[in-house]
Amino acid sequence: MDLQFYKESITPIFEFLQTLSKEQIEYKPAKDKWSVHEIIIHLADVEVQAHCRIRSILANKNKSLINNDEMDWSIILDYSSTNLEDAGNLIKLLRKINYYLLIKLKPGQITLKGIHSIRGEISLENLLGMYAQHTLNHLNQLKRNILTK
Repeated sequence: MDLQFYKESITPIFEFLQTLSKEQIEYKPAKDKWSVHEIIIHLADVEVQAHCRIRSILANKNKSLINNDEMDWSIILDYSSTNLEDAGNLIKLLRKINYYLLIKLKPGQITLKGIHSIRGEISLENLLGMYAQHTLNHLNQLKRNILTK
């Protein structure tokens, strides 16, 4: 896993966000689809989960990684009213903190595994790759949102 890629995979999201108007950020392409705002809040929640899961794999005896229903979270936790700037700052801070932890790993630690409640056994290396790709997938979703407007 290229840790630099993991660290920097959030950068294009924030570069793109800077080009959008408030109207574009709040626009929902469909009732059951997220706005740009809600996607960023989702990414903040995912970053918190990543922060905990990385530490669970590295330090817990019980390596369980619980899955969460992202749609339930977005509705029940009212993503649309969550502060966008705070969420963005949280994403950047946690990605930075995680990166600095990860670059200090001893040989072999990146291959440690956790047990995801849906995906089953997953190595830290694969988990980090999934998080980096997840961010890029949402960048594409952000762009599609704007194109449908």
